[in-house]
Amino acid sequence: MTRFRYSRPKFRVALAVGAALTATVCAVAWMVLSALGVGDAWLYAGLATAIFFVFVSATMLWRYLRGSVVLAVHPTGLYDSRWRREPVPWEAIREVVVRRREDEVELDVYLWQPRAMPGAWRDLRPNHTIELAPLDGSAAAVIAAIARHVTVRSDTGAGEAAIIPLLRARG
Repeated sequence: MTRFRYSRPKFRVALAVGAALTATVCAVAWMVLSALGVGDAWLYAGLATAIFFVFVSATMLWRYLRGSVVLAVHPTGLYDSRWRREPVPWEAIREVVVRRREDEVELDVYLWQPRAMPGAWRDLRPNHTIELAPLDGSAAAVIAAIARHVTVRSDTGAGEAAIIPLLRARG
């Protein structure tokens, strides 16, 4: 079984960005409320900041402190704590598609679906997207672990020839 957690250095950067966004929300809320002539602008700006912090920065901090497994490749299935509490059995996964998004590598997971209508639009969208950037393992390690159990293909349609340079680029 292969396990991946959040990368501590990458997570520190994300937490710093979250703190900067929280401060920005406070400043913008205060400026807007002051411009509108609201008497308790600091109080409302503080409330907006607290709400933003709870939904963004605090959840990031909680995940960082827990240090639990985020993604695991079991012999019986694929586990992603951001998606489901239990591993998805390999038999339920139709394919995994490697997709490059700017400098990041993501995996789109497609499950076998009972077809309500032939060619239904829901078959075109992934059931889940695994973001690899915040994890402590390389994209190559994650893809290699998953490829032992289920079909993994590149979104370019070039097959393995497109995946190998992609893996070398991300290491």
